[in-house]
Amino acid sequence: MAPGLGEAATATASVGVSATVATSCKIQQQADVAFGTYDPTDTTPVQVNNGRIRVRCTRSATPYAIYMGAGTGSGAACTGTPVRKITLGTDTLNYALYQGGYTTVWGCEASNDYEYTATNNGWTNIDIYGQVPAEQDVPAGAYADTVTVTVNF
Repeated sequence: MAPGLGEAATATASVGVSATVATSCKIQQQADVAFGTYDPTDTTPVQVNNGRIRVRCTRSATPYAIYMGAGTGSGAACTGTPVRKITLGTDTLNYALYQGGYTTVWGCEASNDYEYTATNNGWTNIDIYGQVPAEQDVPAGAYADTVTVTVNF
């Protein structure tokens, strides 16, 4: 039978399909580091592990760096080991933030950070530990600070 006489002709082509997966991270504050009531006459430091962030990043075999700024407290600094200060007017109360216990201070930059490896694209909770050294000479009142958390990706 000749083409066009009851038989359909066909033609084919290929279509490429592509996508680029973005490297991305999201971070959420879940719980503040709340030291509660500090007694400057007590000889024991105040330790808490009630702070928490949630991180969600594109899956990667290479760890992402999570670090924290010095904070907004008067006199806070990120040179070497971070110096963090909770402030009330011109008075300050020294404190430290730690990763996974009270042995490793949260750093202020990517070279002195918490390493987070995203094994899937789901949320991961990361606890923040805090300590206020004992016997600091400060007046009574409500002290506060704000620390910026950064994920380097």
